[in-house]
Amino acid sequence: MEVNVFFDIVPQLLPTFMLGLVAMVGLLIQRKSFSAVLTGTVKTMAGTLILFTAVNVLNQTITPLATLFGLVYEVQGQASTADWTAFLGSYGVQVVLVMVLGFLVNLVLARVTRWKYVFLTGHIMFWNAFMVVAALTDSGQLYGPAVVLIGALVQGVLSTLLPAMISPFVQKLTGRKDFTVGHTTTVIAVIGALLGKWFGDPSKSTEDLDLPEGLSFFKSMTVSTSIIMTLLYLVLGFIVGVQAAADVFTSGAVWLWFFWVVMQGILFGGGLVILLTGVRMMLAEIVPAFHGIARRIVPEGVPALDCPMIFPYGQNALMIGFPIAMISSLVTLVIFGLAGYPYLLLPLVVAAFFDVGPAAILANATGGRRGVVIASIAGGILLIVFQALSLPFVMNSAAGFINAFGGNDFSIIAIVVGGLTRLIGSLF
Repeated sequence: MEVNVFFDIVPQLLPTFMLGLVAMVGLLIQRKSFSAVLTGTVKTMAGTLILFTAVNVLNQTITPLATLFGLVYEVQGQASTADWTAFLGSYGVQVVLVMVLGFLVNLVLARVTRWKYVFLTGHIMFWNAFMVVAALTDSGQLYGPAVVLIGALVQGVLSTLLPAMISPFVQKLTGRKDFTVGHTTTVIAVIGALLGKWFGDPSKSTEDLDLPEGLSFFKSMTVSTSIIMTLLYLVLGFIVGVQAAADVFTSGAVWLWFFWVVMQGILFGGGLVILLTGVRMMLAEIVPAFHGIARRIVPEGVPALDCPMIFPYGQNALMIGFPIAMISSLVTLVIFGLAGYPYLLLPLVVAAFFDVGPAAILANATGGRRGVVIASIAGGILLIVFQALSLPFVMNSAAGFINAFGGNDFSIIAIVVGGLTRLIGSLF
């Protein structure tokens, strides 16, 4: 039961109520009327829940792609025997303490340093704290209160520096300085934006694509993304074998599998519409409310919010970048397998969308269409490279989590924090 609480409830419960509380306190500080406070608080929480609902829908539609990609290549390598959900159940209290205390450290650093960023993406805060605790404890060299104290300091520093790294590129994209991104995409997104800047041409944006009249339906995000996802499923299905794909997803009914594929594609397009609705609602309420808190606690503070906040600024870039990232990551995956990498690596479909996707959007702002392609290829490669490099540091704790959701900042946390923990432990 403890695992279910931390795994199923806390990651969504905390950000919803935390952002609602931020909105309420900010509006109260500004001495808004009861009606305005209630409206802003409820709309913020509703926007957050809509966002989570959309993310769940998108995850449900893209996760089966990982199964199909897994059937494309022969699985090689040693699988981790560690159960990361069991680890979370055992260290759930430490994870929550690191998250809460790390948030306080973040507020202090935002107050006293020039990096005025406050990390408000609650579910990412939770999973960052989980990765920090996993990386600190995996080697068995650190335990007890030291895990919480050191973990909180690490969490606070990460929550301050990661938004600071990505902020200049978000400002260039949006033309706004009132929010930045707080998500696991930071390292890949910054690399993608820099590659776009160095090798691209910002004057040729993906958002200005001039489509023939016969292809005008692609201007609709819902239609274009639905078609692309359907085609991606179909191509993978034919590569794997339609019967094999039907055996996995529709109990062997081939005719039903084709209908299922179309449904998955349209569900993906609809999920993006829901997601953008939640983004707009939450952004409209949380940014003005946050200013009330910023003036009192963190003057000139900037909220770091979830990565879908920038999706409206590069819908075509996202649509183009996702499949490119999937292809380049799969090729890299096969190369690692042929090279004899000793551990099991799995396709990172969720990260290809939610981590390389933002990188493609920022690369479009810095390098246009060429930047999107370059950043997406590089992002797909880096997903697998980071996944492979990070596994040895969390093999006893969070390897399964990395294989499902890593290749991004989660992997960077494992490499840096886990590596330093082992290095310092070996010295003392």
